[in-house]
Amino acid sequence: MVFLKRSFAAVAAVAAVAAIAAVAAVAVFAIAAAVATGTALLRRAVGLCVLALCVWAAPSHGAGEWAIADLAVLADPAGTESVESVSQSGRAAEFKPVPNGFAAGFTRTVHWLRFTLPAPPPNAQGVRELLLEIHPPYLDDVRLHVSQPQAPGTFDVRHAGDLLPHAAKEYPSRAFVFRVGFDDARPRTAYVRLQTSSSSVLAVRAWEPSAFVAHAALEYALLGGSFGFFLAALLANLWQGLWLREALHRRYLAYMVAVLANAAGINGWVAEFVFPTSAHWANHWVPVWVLLSIFFGTRFYMLALDMAHAPAWMRWFYRVQIGVVVACLPAPFFDYYPEVARFALPLATLTLMAGAARSVQLWRQQNGHGKTLLLAHVLSLVGSLSAIPTLVGLLPSQPWLLYGYQLGPLFSLLALQLMLSQRFQSMRTKLNRAQLDASLAQAATRYEREAREEQRHFLSMLTHELKTPLSVIRMRQGAVAPTARMQAHAKQAVADIDAIVERCAMVSLVESTASHVAWVPCRVDELLHELLAQQPAAHRVACQVADGEGAATVQSDALLLRTVLGNLLDNALKYSPPDSTVRIGVALGAQGARKGVCIEIENTAGAAGVPDPARIFEKYYRAPGAQQQSGSGLGLYIVKALVQQLGGSIDCQQRAGVIIFKLWLPQ
Repeated sequence: MVFLKRSFAAVAAVAAVAAIAAVAAVAVFAIAAAVATGTALLRRAVGLCVLALCVWAAPSHGAGEWAIADLAVLADPAGTESVESVSQSGRAAEFKPVPNGFAAGFTRTVHWLRFTLPAPPPNAQGVRELLLEIHPPYLDDVRLHVSQPQAPGTFDVRHAGDLLPHAAKEYPSRAFVFRVGFDDARPRTAYVRLQTSSSSVLAVRAWEPSAFVAHAALEYALLGGSFGFFLAALLANLWQGLWLREALHRRYLAYMVAVLANAAGINGWVAEFVFPTSAHWANHWVPVWVLLSIFFGTRFYMLALDMAHAPAWMRWFYRVQIGVVVACLPAPFFDYYPEVARFALPLATLTLMAGAARSVQLWRQQNGHGKTLLLAHVLSLVGSLSAIPTLVGLLPSQPWLLYGYQLGPLFSLLALQLMLSQRFQSMRTKLNRAQLDASLAQAATRYEREAREEQRHFLSMLTHELKTPLSVIRMRQGAVAPTARMQAHAKQAVADIDAIVERCAMVSLVESTASHVAWVPCRVDELLHELLAQQPAAHRVACQVADGEGAATVQSDALLLRTVLGNLLDNALKYSPPDSTVRIGVALGAQGARKGVCIEIENTAGAAGVPDPARIFEKYYRAPGAQQQSGSGLGLYIVKALVQQLGGSIDCQQRAGVIIFKLWLPQ
């Protein structure tokens, strides 16, 4: 038997721990990913958990389970009866048959249960024995008396209950398990004395030892898997971090913790794994967490159901529920739990009904969570309406009824998890939309600011550059007999205005991408000669074209290339000293694997000084000393844009007061 106890303890513990660890490790990432990316994966995980819970809670009558016979009960209001008194032959008629199970509700009355255990066949060692399993695990005082056929009138007495430490149990099980031996094939009569401050319900099952070990291992595994799933859900919600800024998520987590703590106590795991040597806390755990689960659940639903805008009678239900639970919380520690539970649990059911009515209202108001909230309330009500009649003694104690009160909230937690996942998705969609709107607004603001800045630059440039030539023209118009010098200055002023207008128009053409490149063979040397023929200062230009077939030929647009070369030539002549030479070199040059022509235009820096190479191609940029000469600051900007359209490249280099523009064009 010692070996059997150790085997059962090891198998059950390993099954529970392995199930919790495996399910939690897998589910925590699955739930976190589902909450972050959608609810389809979460629905599948919920379905698996529902299946595990149903399998675990469903009654099973497999091989190795023995049916007990003649279950009957005798009430002992004063608690003065003994096994010797109730087992007298004249008292048999006082026992009331309860073939479907025993349930007396919240009462302080002591009850005696009597039943018959049939003798099993001998095992391989010739031993006849059964293991008697008694549920639920939170009963206070359970005393088993088994008759001794060889000594009539005597009984083998065993003592259990959560008033004793779990370590003192005969078998290390979450339930109360007793070994019953048989000397022969004769049945044995058993009496169970039950006294508890919780609901007086009791379910008895008899097992062959090997079958019980297998059954308990499966039960622990399913129970551990269910707890592992909910712990994973708890971790996933904590990892999401919404509880830091969302009151609804904080209340949901508090409700989940309370429901899980209550379920752990009801199933005997708190006494087995948390307080194995402390009967005091294990005994008070279930009634305290029953009340706390009602308290936190009520607070969660008040927020989820938007009770602030609900009808007055609904708000009244929830406020009364909160007040009653708070007032009843000290009751378990003063041994008044049976009295307060008689009305606290039915009131909780009525509050759930009010919440279901409010869910229907929200559904009709097109609230996106109304249907899910209604589902959560229906699940809780199914659990409550199946369990409370048993807990108050109206229905017999069957496993699915006995554990319905914890299954209802557990199933409702799954529905609420789906609701919160949908809510998270909705919030994230709204946040993304808000971020997109904010980005568009910022882009529009930035565009307006840049447009205003562009306009300001343009007007500043236009005002500054047109002021001098217009003054010259006005002077010419005001002169009665203008001199030849005055005529020449006026003519140059008109040319300057034409150049500014032309470059502004060219910028508009370039930036609107209206220019179309007409690819034709172009000879750079011929274009340069044409431009020099139109230049008054052509004598200052020294042009050298490398020898070789096609050295000066590129595939380009003649008009755009003429504009590029003309602007570069004008720029070099304009900003170099009047007596200096501008040098132009044309030669073959490749960039990577592409063949092309490299054109270098070199001039000495004049009075305008040396420009900033990093800004020289910016729109409206002019060197600090260039303000004394007419110009728009657009010429090199246009050059850069047109060169890019032609598939080439250009950069500016400086060397000892010499400015060099290097232009490369593909052939």
